[in-house]
Amino acid sequence: MATTVQRLGVITNLVHGFIYFAPEAAEEYSAIGLTGRAQYFGSRAAPMGAVGPEMVVATFFNFWPGIVRDAIPAAWAMASPDAIQQARLRAAGRVLARACPDLDLADVEEATAIAASMVDGVGDEGKPLAAANRAVVLPDDRVVRLWQLVTTIREWRGDAHVAALCSAPVTAVEALVLHAATGQVTEAVLRSSRRWPDADWASGVDALQRRGLLEADGTFSDAGRLFRDDIEQRTDDASQPLVDAVGDASAQRLCDLLVPIRSGLLGAKVFPWLDAASDD
Repeated sequence: MATTVQRLGVITNLVHGFIYFAPEAAEEYSAIGLTGRAQYFGSRAAPMGAVGPEMVVATFFNFWPGIVRDAIPAAWAMASPDAIQQARLRAAGRVLARACPDLDLADVEEATAIAASMVDGVGDEGKPLAAANRAVVLPDDRVVRLWQLVTTIREWRGDAHVAALCSAPVTAVEALVLHAATGQVTEAVLRSSRRWPDADWASGVDALQRRGLLEADGTFSDAGRLFRDDIEQRTDDASQPLVDAVGDASAQRLCDLLVPIRSGLLGAKVFPWLDAASDD
């Protein structure tokens, strides 16, 4: 059974993450002149301001630097970070209105209060993406306001996960190879989305095999599975302050209140590869 911090991580990742797949997002970005890969990299980086590509490489962690440099700083010539951020919030509002038209606004207000207390109850030391999203002015729309707070929580855990990967230590491509070995996401999908060249991927596989973490067929060795599990445990441990900020019962209540949003997104096929009956 998932712990509270694990459940919080899973549900906030999904409730935040639709913004990278929904057609409404591409429409809003295109309307302000943001095109191609600049839509993803520009929209996620926008809360940090007009940063350079190396900052995005560092904070996003697992993308091949070449595709980041194709998108940043070109994105800032297409539209300002503030314009992109506002487009992102508009897109979130449109998707949530489509997927979750019948949300109980009293529940939304309760979830927002818990999420705000959670964000207010932790610091952002070593959490650059969380800090940047904390600084975003919360919108008036109540559902989108909740979404932005969930985004901050999601990026807070994501920053903690990057720290766990760095201290393991594994490189960006090695982290992806380990992820593929779990079977949760296929190697093909990870390679297509992160765009690491074949030689870099092969080098990552070789390095992990030499460390005794992968078998010759790319599956985990016993040591490799323990190694990956330790990274996940350290991510959970580092994310526990989010739960402690409001208490376990309130953190569980936030997860419960986010379930209708999760269900609406899955039911609307915003994530067509996910089963609406899957765990939250």
